[in-house]
Formats: sequence, C-alpha cells, structure tokens
Amino acid sequence: MLPITSFLSCTSPIDELECLSYHQKHHAKTYVTGLVAASNKTVDGIATYVLPAKSERALNKFLTEYDWDEDRLNRERLELLQTENETRWSSDGVVVIDDTFTHKTGKQIPNAGKFYDHSTRGYIWGQNLVYAIYADKKTTYPLCFRLYEKDSKTRVELATELVDECIEIGVPADTYLFDIPYCSGEFVAHLESYGKEWVSAIKSDRNVTYAGERMRVDALAERIDTQPRTVDGEVYHIWTKKLDVSKLGEVKVLITEKESDDEDGELSVKYIVSNKIDAPASHLIALYAMRWRIETFFRDTKQDLGLGDCEMRSHAGVSRHWHLLMLAYSLLKLGAAQSALGTVLSRATSLRADLKRSFREAVQNLLSWALSSPTRSIDELMQEVEGLFI
Repeated sequence: MLPITSFLSCTSPIDELECLSYHQKHHAKTYVTGLVAASNKTVDGIATYVLPAKSERALNKFLTEYDWDEDRLNRERLELLQTENETRWSSDGVVVIDDTFTHKTGKQIPNAGKFYDHSTRGYIWGQNLVYAIYADKKTTYPLCFRLYEKDSKTRVELATELVDECIEIGVPADTYLFDIPYCSGEFVAHLESYGKEWVSAIKSDRNVTYAGERMRVDALAERIDTQPRTVDGEVYHIWTKKLDVSKLGEVKVLITEKESDDEDGELSVKYIVSNKIDAPASHLIALYAMRWRIETFFRDTKQDLGLGDCEMRSHAGVSRHWHLLMLAYSLLKLGAAQSALGTVLSRATSLRADLKRSFREAVQNLLSWALSSPTRSIDELMQEVEGLFI
C-alpha cells in the first residue's frame, strides 16, 4: 500500500462543520481519507498510511474520548448534501429501511453475537445494523442507523425509531420501502400516522381474503391469471387487486412473476403489498425495485469503506466509526455532484466511480510529493518513505 501524502479533496467540506473543533476536523479528515483510500481501514492502518495523521493514539482518542456530538455531525452532513441539486432530497424520493450484518471474530466487540444470516444461510458471529437510506433517480446516501442489541428492542422497534428520526430531521420523502421482516401492522400504522405511503414484500404464507375465502397468498397465486407487462425493460406477469391482508387490513396486493434470464425460463415470484391503493402496478414494481439501493449501499460500504473493519471495543468508538463512514460516503457523493462529470457519476448505483476518482487523486498527490524533491535520488526518496512507516 502506497502512503497517502495529503487529505483527499472530498474532505474539504469538513472545514464547514460546526460540530467539530479545529483539531477534531484534522482527525476527521484523516479518518475519512483513510476510509476512502487506505487498504487497511482500522485505526492502526489509517494512522500508518495517511501521513498527515497525528498518531494512532490521537486518532483513538478522537473516536473514543474527545467531546463531539454524533447526532449533530449527522445533521450537518445531511445539510451539506442539500447544497447540491444532484444530492438534494425531495418528496419524490424514497426512504429504504433494512438491516445488515458485519462479521466479527472478537468476543468483546460491542453487541456482537450469533445471528442467522439469510444471505449465507448459516450462523455468523457479528453485529447487526438497521439502516435508513435516501434514494431517488439522482442519488443514494445513508440517513441514520441503529445497532441491534439482543434482549433489547426488536428490529421493528428500531426501524420505528429510524422513521421518527427521519421525520424529525426533515426528510421529505413520501414513500418508505422495506422487506418482509418489517412488514408488520404496528410498523405500517406508525408510517401512516405521519401520512406516509409504503411498499413492501410479504411472505408466501401470509393470509389474504379473496372472494370471501381466507387463504395463503401463494394459494391465491395458483388461482388467478396474470398478464404480461414490460417494466424498465423487464417482463413481468402481473395480477393486482385490493384485498384484506392479515395484520395489515385492506391494501393493494400485487403478485408479480418476473421472467428469468435462465434457459429453463423459471419465474421469480414476489408478493408485494402497499397502501398506495390507486397506484399502477408498474409504478409499484419500479418503486420496490429501488429497495435494492440499500443492498448496493451495504455492499459498497463493506467492500470499499470499511463498514465491518472497526475493531474497537467501546460503544462510542464503533458508533463514531459508522458515523464517519456515512460522512465519507456522503462526501464522495457530494464531490461527484460538484465535479464536471457530476451528473453522470452521482447517478451511478455503485460507489466505484467515485472511489476511482479518489484513488487517482491519492496517487497524484504521492507523485507530486515525490517530484517536489528533485534534489534527492529515487533511493533517497524510498528511504524517506520507509522511514515514515517505522
């Protein structure tokens, strides 16, 4: 890993944050630069490879001891995103709620435990985070999160808290998207108390009432005739009707069978429900497809920004790590929006385009640093570089 000789330009807006002191802003720039460009995204790795870092001890104290308000940082981060058209939220956007796991090995990691991970179909040791993100046609970025604690609040209760926080900070999105685990009567009633619309999937064994008969929704699917329809270039076989669904009341039920690209031509069946009673089926399918944005966010932050790399054993440290990660993600989006190619880059569903710009900048900074010493030979420069890692 090459040394990172200066802060990335995307960290410049940190200077505008009022929640951090002058020295805290230096540490925040160090950490965000490390999350974006360093291969080792632990405190030790960032302190080693980001050369402007004061020291590993100073960075640790910034995360665990210094007095700064995480909630205020989050609000100021979201305010920064509203300064650019490409990242400004609107009522046409959506809030997506879901949870993810970060794999751990240490037994003393805060709230780490044994969880069943449906993606791997097995048990893992790790942490479970419930996130809310904002998404529209132009951009995607995180809003807030909660760390799930066993024997405390349920994930649905944490999701309810996230809805409250989104309302409090002024997220204007009219529609909320979520998946099967969050589709409960209590949760949708909470959303509707704020006048929000919602779209979710339900399990195949959820009961519905059709033609006066109570039955499972997958049994209903065997009785009805679907109609083919093309939505965003994909062919779906669709049936929809307003029905009474257990624990949800009267909602719009949409049964969709998406044609597979596989040679066997098998259909992928989804059971979607929504309180958007009058919405066309194509609109609901397009909305529910946006739920995938949160999966992309989880993938990008795990692979490229160190979502699961924090090894701290204090609650304050891990929480601040995740808040600074959200800051790093948002600054990349903001930097893309401000660049000449912003209208293209900020609409990318993956963060990779933004990261490539930052990696290029880091290499350019390193070369500029080396070329600024024309009187020294390559061997002398290499000795100096090696000395930086001792």
